[in-house]
Amino acid sequence: MKKRLLIILLFIAATAAWSIEIHEKAGTTAAAFLKIDSGTRPMAMGGAFTGLANDINTLFWNPAGLTSIEFREFSAMQNFSIADINSQAIGYAQRLNQKMAFGIGFQGAFTQIEYRAQPTDKPDDLATVGGFATGLTLAYELIPEISIGGTAKLIHQRLSVENSLGFAGDFGMVLRPMGDLMGLGMSLQHFGLLDTEEDLPMTARAGISFAPLNELSVVGDVNYPLVGDFPSVHAGLEYWFYDLVAFRIGYSLNQGENLQNGLTTGIGLRRDGRSSLINTNFQFDYALVPSADIGNAHRIAILGRF
Repeated sequence: MKKRLLIILLFIAATAAWSIEIHEKAGTTAAAFLKIDSGTRPMAMGGAFTGLANDINTLFWNPAGLTSIEFREFSAMQNFSIADINSQAIGYAQRLNQKMAFGIGFQGAFTQIEYRAQPTDKPDDLATVGGFATGLTLAYELIPEISIGGTAKLIHQRLSVENSLGFAGDFGMVLRPMGDLMGLGMSLQHFGLLDTEEDLPMTARAGISFAPLNELSVVGDVNYPLVGDFPSVHAGLEYWFYDLVAFRIGYSLNQGENLQNGLTTGIGLRRDGRSSLINTNFQFDYALVPSADIGNAHRIAILGRF
């Protein structure tokens, strides 16, 4: 009991220490596509996943959580959003040994902007804008209760005819003082610069998860942008019925948004493969992220374990 209490106190102290340097800057950031959180399962739970961090989605939320995977995992996600802005994410992860795991991930978002010299029905030209990031993640289990991880990312941004490159890093920690019953996580994301010396949307996350039943997970996150934007609070839950169908619901609260925008929901379906894929477990996830201001966003993802 004393050991678990010490771990929790260390987590709180570390979170406070990291928060000391947090400061806000006015203005916008580059590589805005990084603000679009990747993953369907996490978004169905209101965007809370930093403390749970127990599948390949953790590549984009908390790199330390990668030590929780038991098999090789892959995922592909498509986000059908508003204003023809679609985002994607692809990931693969596996264990290297009992202590270490690695993964690679890709996330990006693109749209087209119309150019007109005069107020005409048809545009004079179309320009593709957006960007993508490719990352390599390593996670290491210090002791059974504590894991750390990091991601090195190459970032490419395209704004009309101007392209820019940059490098960034993510850093994370997960504490499981009571095994799978409770998880505490924190991560720092998008620390770096583009070659234009513009700031990236650096963010600090802290989260907690609680699983009183094998079928039930209750999660909560706090996100604190270090450059611009407002802090946000996220909460959600997931319940699996017979390990076949999952129901998810969540809510996020952001000071700068309409209060009606925060509700999210989704489902998950899980099934083993057939014939040559008998050793592969497939999972399909769907999330609905409504917005009273700009409409609904639909996310779908497929995840495989083998």
